[in-house]
Amino acid sequence: MPVTLKDIAEKTGVSASVVSTVLSGRDNGTFVSEGTRRKVLLVAEQLHYTPVRAGRPRGSRRLRRQHTEQFIGVWDADYNPGSAYLVQNLQVALRDYAREQGEEAVDDFGLRLLTSDDLPRLDAVGIMGIILLSSLPLPREAATAGTPCVMVGEIDNPPREFIQVHADNVAAGALVGEYLWSLGHRQITFLAPSATPRVTGRRLAGLRNAWTGNECHADHVMHHPYDTLKTLGEREQVRRVVLQLFGPDAPADNRPTALVCNDENVAAIAAQTLAEVGQHVPQDVSLTAFGDTPRLAEALTPPLTVIRLPVAALAKAAIAALYELHDAETADAVTERDHSLSVQLVTRASCASPRHV
Repeated sequence: MPVTLKDIAEKTGVSASVVSTVLSGRDNGTFVSEGTRRKVLLVAEQLHYTPVRAGRPRGSRRLRRQHTEQFIGVWDADYNPGSAYLVQNLQVALRDYAREQGEEAVDDFGLRLLTSDDLPRLDAVGIMGIILLSSLPLPREAATAGTPCVMVGEIDNPPREFIQVHADNVAAGALVGEYLWSLGHRQITFLAPSATPRVTGRRLAGLRNAWTGNECHADHVMHHPYDTLKTLGEREQVRRVVLQLFGPDAPADNRPTALVCNDENVAAIAAQTLAEVGQHVPQDVSLTAFGDTPRLAEALTPPLTVIRLPVAALAKAAIAALYELHDAETADAVTERDHSLSVQLVTRASCASPRHV
């Protein structure tokens, strides 16, 4: 059975009205000391209390203060250097948004990196909204009813109370595809996970558009998902795919001359694996990736050609979108639910014309 206000009241030794005052954050005339407030919040967290919002329209103004402080929750199932870079930009965007709107017009929310333990008790933690840092939905245990979400990424059929902010992935794929085509590549492979089907599919579509636009069959752009063996980590999965393509037992004919990687980490693993089997970048294989985290892509040997994602612009759009959801009276009041931003090709030394050109 769900935990009720009465359960919390009995556990803390106070009245249900005191518990209601603390958890709702509303001033209903009941005085609550700071010590009692902290005790109620602690018990609510221990019991994994989730408020029932019966009779309250989804998308309405339901983000009342439950703590003296509240936070913008930030969630990423696979935190990495790219995530850290995005969080830095979110912090800047949050500060700039408050300055632009006027400090008095914007609640002073800070960022909080969410852990798995936070997900079932977001209301008790004090989360005004969530920013997802990848194109993966929140785990099912997340108590997200009534909690607005902004995804820095995109998925198919997003929930109603949801805004997507992402790079134009079709254009990104086409941009790198046209560049590789111009160098003379005709057989390339896309290393990307199947776990993010929309992003992977749209980037693949863009790559293949470059081929079909040059009157070449789209099948010459192959997709090799590297996340088919869930028992293995990403490094070992990527290594296996690269060895299948370029290892000593791989067929020499019809071998790709370029690899397009899902991100810089995948590109780094691919480059290491290619070196192990005597394949040189870019003399034997050209290498590209999506993403341009500072001091990461340029630090590879050779420096990596990338599609630079508009991270600062994505962070700014995500903060603005979350506040729009926060301030909206109803979910339908937010009309713009998909923000697609342009990307940039940054050419470096990891790409060259294939040997046969």
